[in-house]
Amino acid sequence: MYIGIDDTDSKEGMCTTYMAKLIIDRFGCEGYPRLIRLNPNIPYKTRGNGALSFVSEGDKDEIIEMLVKYSHYKKENTNPGIVFMEKIPLSLKKFSLKALHENIEIKDALNYIEKNKIDYFALGNKRGVIGALAAVGMELHDHTYELIAYRERSRFGKKREIDVKSVIEMDKKYYPLVFDNYDYRNKHLCIAPNSPCPVLYGIRGESPEILEKAQKMIKSEKIDKKQIFLTNQGTDMHLVTKRISEVREFDSVILRGEVSQNPVTIEGGHVIFRIRDEMEIFCAAYEPTKEFRDVIRKLIIGDIVRVYGGVKYTRGLTVNLEKIEILKLAKKYEIRKRKCECGGTLKSKGKGVYRCKKCGKKVKLKGIEIKREIKEGFYEVPPSARRHLSKPLCRYQKQQQS
Repeated sequence: MYIGIDDTDSKEGMCTTYMAKLIIDRFGCEGYPRLIRLNPNIPYKTRGNGALSFVSEGDKDEIIEMLVKYSHYKKENTNPGIVFMEKIPLSLKKFSLKALHENIEIKDALNYIEKNKIDYFALGNKRGVIGALAAVGMELHDHTYELIAYRERSRFGKKREIDVKSVIEMDKKYYPLVFDNYDYRNKHLCIAPNSPCPVLYGIRGESPEILEKAQKMIKSEKIDKKQIFLTNQGTDMHLVTKRISEVREFDSVILRGEVSQNPVTIEGGHVIFRIRDEMEIFCAAYEPTKEFRDVIRKLIIGDIVRVYGGVKYTRGLTVNLEKIEILKLAKKYEIRKRKCECGGTLKSKGKGVYRCKKCGKKVKLKGIEIKREIKEGFYEVPPSARRHLSKPLCRYQKQQQS
């Protein structure tokens, strides 16, 4: 029996992976449970917008009792859902992809359940059935694994005790077979969440065997439980190649275009610029992306780029950058002479023409080409700013080599 679960957690605690682990400990599981990340841009997600699915022959009524007992359904914006299915209809794969790329309405999910006579249980406004269905139906052409270690109940909500040095040693030994464990530039421990949930840490990697070895190197407070999940994390599965004219809010896209506005740093430290094909769109490297913004600041009008990221409406439709590929650098020129023969200051009028502020004379000056401070190639945000679904460059490189 296929079981899908979603939306059992709240900002105050709980975690849907932990809910799945409790059920698996009680009734068993065939193979690895699946942690499926859905559209990261929708406004009503809790944290990582992850739903769970697994195969088990557990008693439905008992599983529902556990869902009611442990979920945070009484908290605001927590609306648990669970589905039970004996087979996966072909149409569910299409529904799942829609949940990854678009914003599905609750009524559409409930209509699908009714049409396909799916056994389910839900609380609140029943939003959790969307992710529950998608987690069961999602077809994966690429995948990674995550080993999640859970805390003892007495430690829930307290400061996590993890030896950072042991994490760094583990990462250096097994990278790139494990990834996004530690952000060296920003000295940030990436494996531990900031919420009061039951998770102590999660290690991401390419195989269960590597994760088991890696976990043994980490020194921490006592672990109560652990579970390896098969996931779509680190796959870029959410991204779709589009033209700017096709982009909608909540999309996750890959766009190719020419830089049409030089980057500017706005209040908060965010860096904004625009690209165009036939149309224009804003792109943003927000403050949490740290040193990635330094790359973006070096772009100039005329650079040809490919941008990757989620779309939200701020100053207009804006791509929240996850990574960027600089395909072709424009030539950059510098005008060394800035004074007129009369001693007045020259002001640019465009196309290499300058006008003297003092005497009004127009002068055409030829710029000197200067070396660009960046190179063509891929650039990514640091691990501390990476979204769950975003594929790190180390995975691109590994897949190209194999």
